[in-house]
Amino acid sequence: MNYALVKFAHALAAVAAAGPLIFAPWLSAGLKRCQPGTQALLLKGLDATDTCYNVSGWLVLLTGVALFWLAGWHAALQGWFVLSVAIFVVESVIEKRVREPASAALQNLQPGAAGWRAQADRLHRAVLAQSLCTLLILVVMLLHTHLPIGWLDRAIVP
Repeated sequence: MNYALVKFAHALAAVAAAGPLIFAPWLSAGLKRCQPGTQALLLKGLDATDTCYNVSGWLVLLTGVALFWLAGWHAALQGWFVLSVAIFVVESVIEKRVREPASAALQNLQPGAAGWRAQADRLHRAVLAQSLCTLLILVVMLLHTHLPIGWLDRAIVP
């Protein structure tokens, strides 16, 4: 296995994971003011962005494991990695506790019905938080790989 090739695949998977979350906030914002009939399209679009994000996320994880295997597992104790995992855990909690329940509730409601606006707002806030978390992980990775910032390279355990 070639380290440079795996790193390239890892970077492509990261871009593929972050890409859909650029569009998701506009789709979720559209749910707050949509008409009956367009909500199905918006919800399917959000579902597609989530599926793409999750598949790409698995590719990021698998290529990341391959990079650790090729370069050494010491990076798992580095500050940049621990910070990225912590942000990912926050993002996962937001997805499971807020986004998925709000999306499921909207599947059973029609625009203008009681509870629609509250669930659409809840979903939109969750999508924004997920997008922010993904952006933060991407920033941490870029800072780690392209800038000599000492605290990102420090080991958690001396």
